[in-house]
Amino acid sequence: MTSLRPNLVKRIERLPKPTNVAGAMQPLFEAISNSIHSTQARFGDSVAERGRVVVTVETSRQKEDVRATVEDNGEGLSPENWEAFTTTDTDNKIAIGGKGVGRLLWLDCFEAIQVESVFETDEGLMRRRFDFVLAVDDQIQNEEVTPAPDATGPSFHVSFAGLRSNGYEAKFPGRGSFVFQHLTSHFLPSFIGNRCPQVKVIVGGDSRRYPADIDKIVHRREPEIEITTEAYGVLKLTMMECDKSASADLKGSHFIHFIAHDRTVHSQSIDGKLGLKTFGPDNRRVFHGILTGEFLDSHVNQERTAFLFEDAVIDRIINEACAPQVEKFLAEPLALLSGSQREIIELITESYPSVAFGDPDELQAKVPSGELSHDAIYGHLSRERFRRDLRQAEKIKAVLARLKGTDADPATFAAAIAEASQAIEEAERRSLAEYVVRRKVVLDFIEVLLEKVGDDDRDSSYQREDILHSFICPVRVNTIGDGRRVEASASHDLWIVDERLTFARYFSSDVDFATLAEAVKSDERPDVLIFDYVHGLRQTDSDSKVLLVEFKRPGRTTYKDADNPQLQVQRYIRQLQSGRLTDVKGRPVQLNEQTIFHCFVVADIVGKLDEWTYSWQRTPDGRGRVYRPDSGFRGSIELVGWDALLADARARNQAFFDYAGISGKSFFGTS
Repeated sequence: MTSLRPNLVKRIERLPKPTNVAGAMQPLFEAISNSIHSTQARFGDSVAERGRVVVTVETSRQKEDVRATVEDNGEGLSPENWEAFTTTDTDNKIAIGGKGVGRLLWLDCFEAIQVESVFETDEGLMRRRFDFVLAVDDQIQNEEVTPAPDATGPSFHVSFAGLRSNGYEAKFPGRGSFVFQHLTSHFLPSFIGNRCPQVKVIVGGDSRRYPADIDKIVHRREPEIEITTEAYGVLKLTMMECDKSASADLKGSHFIHFIAHDRTVHSQSIDGKLGLKTFGPDNRRVFHGILTGEFLDSHVNQERTAFLFEDAVIDRIINEACAPQVEKFLAEPLALLSGSQREIIELITESYPSVAFGDPDELQAKVPSGELSHDAIYGHLSRERFRRDLRQAEKIKAVLARLKGTDADPATFAAAIAEASQAIEEAERRSLAEYVVRRKVVLDFIEVLLEKVGDDDRDSSYQREDILHSFICPVRVNTIGDGRRVEASASHDLWIVDERLTFARYFSSDVDFATLAEAVKSDERPDVLIFDYVHGLRQTDSDSKVLLVEFKRPGRTTYKDADNPQLQVQRYIRQLQSGRLTDVKGRPVQLNEQTIFHCFVVADIVGKLDEWTYSWQRTPDGRGRVYRPDSGFRGSIELVGWDALLADARARNQAFFDYAGISGKSFFGTS
């Protein structure tokens, strides 16, 4: 009969190739793991005292002559172990997670492999030497079996030389520190257990001894706890507080290591969940957890490099099973962190009251413990606010449905109205508060800018169009091809001048739009777009009401006769009434005799400006001046000083602050 002929070379070619350092070190890890298991098999419960494993690694940045050896005083290649070694896919160590592919990874990784082992037979100790090569046939070459009268007991020694260029050479660590770190992380569950032999690792001129050196970095460890879960069975978690050097070469600080058959298969950072960088004395402590269980053992691939379940399961296990235990273990540092989180939440809700849907305790309960990222906290609060608004909307819909029903009595009607109005008022109050906070920020900025302008009577950079214009002048210049044109800005803050200007749109200027656009090309006086020109606005497309605003440079005391604001505003009104001007969209401006002009001049009332407007009427507060013509146009011209402008705007908005019950603090404000 004819049987299928295995092709070991093709099979090894199809093995997954490493994509990171841990994957490239997996063949070496397999050899070390075999040695640990071999010593455990020989010495049993006394393995910690009698078992010995020695690992040497020679590596360099160039990785031209990488070498490694692993030797132990375990069982060696006894007849049973030899049978398993020469049989692919053996089930010799299936009970402890052996998949029979460890030595195949050796062939996949290293170019030259030599093995020497002393083992017991009925005739005494024997020594077996051979080369282990990657070939279709005869992988065991140059084999020698001889008596070993000089040996003191069974042993195993394997030497590796040269990395293959199939991914292993590129990913294998070139620094000794990386070798130590990844080896420590990978075998952490073995090293902290009670059945670990004495393992000595030598890399270059440095050496480490395990588990002794593990104890140097583990400052606190709790006994293993069992966590019973419905989806994943019984999981076992060991939690440790370690020196930060335990995470020095890992991408993060705090980890839960998922273990299958005493091998680290996946190390998951939980930095984002804890919100801690480091903690403890001198901020040098990190958290490491070791997670094991039958579920993990039965869901790992044959190379023990990855689990067979999707990545989302890792997160679910951490969130559902591990997180509550970790929070208890780290109660003290997390309590300190909670205070910092509370401060961030309070700062966010002061700046964005719309997400302040409850008291601080209720808000913090909606944020993952340890989360300190401002945008992440805002995201959690926003999602909760959205969900609550949906529930409020459903409540209001239900109220409306009851009111439309025929069985609504007076008592039901009154209760339904009260319920709906309260839900609507709460949402409006939060939104209003957030809008008012933004207004305070704008006022703070304007105040600082005006102080800077007042300190410098030259063309200060604080007066530039790109700074002040962005707050108070509702016009922008767009570049289209090689040309420029003036357009109405999408938003502005002219409510500072008068609330009637809040929703007004820019439509004209007493200087030609081409001149405005040309001014932006020059860095010499870009603020021409704000100062010394009259800007026309209107609240709707109707021409029954026109709003004109002119800004004079803060602190200005000298003016030319042509800069008289009364004459300048009146001159522009006559041009608008003539019908010869076009608006910002290029359409003719046509105003009738019934058009009312509300005109504002914002300037410091000093020098020549004080003389020109001395006979004007005073505003009720006595700080501004108003001119109301007897003929020529309908409306008024109001002169507002910069200081009075800010004071009045703050006073108007204080009523909003008082109603909203907020402090007005924000991320941007200085007070």
